[in-house]
Amino acid sequence: MDHLVHFRLYASLDHLVQYARSMTELTGAHRDALIEATVAEFASAGYEGASLNRIIRAARISKSSFYHAVGSKAELLDAVVETLISDVRTRWTSPAPAEFAGEAFWPRVEQVLGELGGLTAEDPALGLLGRIFYLPASPGSDARAALLESVRTWVGDVLRIGVASGSVRDDIPADALAAAVFGMLRGLDEWALSSADPHDAASAPALLLRGLLQRPGAPRAR
Repeated sequence: MDHLVHFRLYASLDHLVQYARSMTELTGAHRDALIEATVAEFASAGYEGASLNRIIRAARISKSSFYHAVGSKAELLDAVVETLISDVRTRWTSPAPAEFAGEAFWPRVEQVLGELGGLTAEDPALGLLGRIFYLPASPGSDARAALLESVRTWVGDVLRIGVASGSVRDDIPADALAAAVFGMLRGLDEWALSSADPHDAASAPALLLRGLLQRPGAPRAR
């Protein structure tokens, strides 16, 4: 299962189709403008403070067209997140946790980080998704909450593979390591999206993860 980009949106394919149709009906040629306006508004004002009127003005879309397809902030945010995830999925999918087994663990980790770093530089969809990925959850079920949960699950599964293969320390519970890794990656994402030097943003994650996860006394990568 692709844990990075797969999510359960109200556990129904009908809802996914509905949101995809909403973006098509709503934006037409202005799809990118709406996505960028939505991300900017939610990233700066949060879910509660986000204003649909400001988004409509920024995207230069008529209110009648907008409200014909989307009836609430929750629907808009889900539609945008689904669209961004679909865009990313055409370029990259996460490897199965089993691919990290044995001596492949650290080379595979570094490969994944390199792929994501390159994709972030080339594809605006991943950068836009990163700006709203960690916002506080909106009321009820939403696409971001499901996506976050699947990322947490994937990280935990990968770490358990690493512990079992001896590549990851076993003196700390795997669940605690997963929480620490997720928090570190969140901080690094926010740092990289704000003011990080591209070279530092590419090299820092692997170095920090090794420092956190490798067994005490294990040889350090050069």
